[in-house]
Amino acid sequence: MGFKISKIFAIPLIFSYFFFEINNEFNYVSANVKNLPANKNDLDLYHGMGVSFLCNATRKGFDLDFPKTLNVASTTFASVVSQKHGGRIIERKKEQKVDMKQLQFIASLQLVESALRICPDNVPEKVEKEFKIETERLKKLQGLDK
Repeated sequence: MGFKISKIFAIPLIFSYFFFEINNEFNYVSANVKNLPANKNDLDLYHGMGVSFLCNATRKGFDLDFPKTLNVASTTFASVVSQKHGGRIIERKKEQKVDMKQLQFIASLQLVESALRICPDNVPEKVEKEFKIETERLKKLQGLDK
């Protein structure tokens, strides 16, 4: 029991520490340099790390709570964009400031989508249903359901 509890706390701490150390090194090296907005390669890297964390932490043997682990991964994704890139991304060749709550929400959806492809057995049925409902809702809002 003690080992399982320590794994539950250790994985998010290690994940957070990794990003914290990257951020500290970045800040040290570029103390007076303007942070660049996150480009596609940056976002792909953070996404890949997030889905890897999500799939590894929720696999059999670890059995961490999927929604909580998803929340840690998506919050970390948004936090890195906020801290390392000043909350700015490049999308469609334009720099834009993003709302961190919206970014976290979108990151959550993208991480679930990837988890359904990469580690579908780890994704609870309830989360999969919620994902399908949200993606349909977003399609309707964007007029893509036609």
